Amino acid sequence: MIFSVGTGAENKLPEGARLFSLESKRRGRLRDHLLVARAFGFRAACSVSSTLVEQSRNFAKYLDQENPDCILPSLPKMKVATFIASHITPRKQLIVPIVHSSLSRRGKKYKYLYSTMFPAAERVIAVSDGVSDELVRELGLAPRLVQRIYNPAVDRQMETLAGVETDHPWLYDDGQPIVLAAGRLARVKDFPTLLHAFALVVRNRPARLILLGDGRWRRRLEKLARNLGVADRVWFGGWVNNPYPFMQKASVFVLSSRYEGLGNVLIEALACGCPCVSTDCPYGPAEILENGLFGPLVRVGHAEDLARAIEHVLDSPPKKEDLRARGQQFGFGQAIAHYERLLLDVVGKRRVDAGAHETV
Repeated sequence: MIFSVGTGAENKLPEGARLFSLESKRRGRLRDHLLVARAFGFRAACSVSSTLVEQSRNFAKYLDQENPDCILPSLPKMKVATFIASHITPRKQLIVPIVHSSLSRRGKKYKYLYSTMFPAAERVIAVSDGVSDELVRELGLAPRLVQRIYNPAVDRQMETLAGVETDHPWLYDDGQPIVLAAGRLARVKDFPTLLHAFALVVRNRPARLILLGDGRWRRRLEKLARNLGVADRVWFGGWVNNPYPFMQKASVFVLSSRYEGLGNVLIEALACGCPCVSTDCPYGPAEILENGLFGPLVRVGHAEDLARAIEHVLDSPPKKEDLRARGQQFGFGQAIAHYERLLLDVVGKRRVDAGAHETV
């Protein structure tokens, strides 16, 4: 079951899934916010918008009608809506929220909301050990409540998609090394540091940088490339539906982020056999690269360190088969098995408890 609080989700549904929209034009009323206040405390009620309260009411109607075995909210607002809805409905809901990023990325508002809501969860899924440790440390959650399940980043289609031909000439012409990066053009990805590092690399050798992704920082980054004198060696490719051919042909993939939850794109690059360099940001890259075994880790925001790591990989690239094998360890099969065990555990426990209660 998939729930939408926006548009476009219907185009991405897997076969057999049902979509329920929680959108509503009616604004929440005062008594709705009193419900939130009773559930989570006055501060939480002030932190929740009228629209979100109304979406929570719509979700509560679904819960009453369908009575699902378990709810796994993923997006931040959907997690809040789920816990509000669970306090409106008479049935106790099994809730297993999924946390994809560092609490510091969400700010004080969500840190407070999560600290208020998550103790009522059956389990909390974290997408990396770093995120898991932070939830325990910052929210005071019991370690047994939090379970790490890596994002499913590698599927069966990746090898086929990686073999699709692209028409970009840099991948086929004179063999100059290609430095590749991909992600939203936003502050968190720290592409300015990557551009500064790339400018240092091309002082010593010919190279080109392909940057896939789009965002509000695009013009700023294009201007920086011009100011650094590397604009003719940098291609801003925008959003690309299939980045895997670029990963398969690139000389090195670089993740320059300030922070991550896991870093799926790093896993995808490994699975395509592309050598990787990453900042040692919280959280994920150190776990993916096994503390540098599968690619150098450098300090966040240090262009000189990043440039040296890129040149090291260009001079001494690791074996592609080793990288592919590492990437496959983050496949869909592993993630599905972990989710299946967790759901069977929490749902099975509820049914056993319900049976014991009926017997009494």
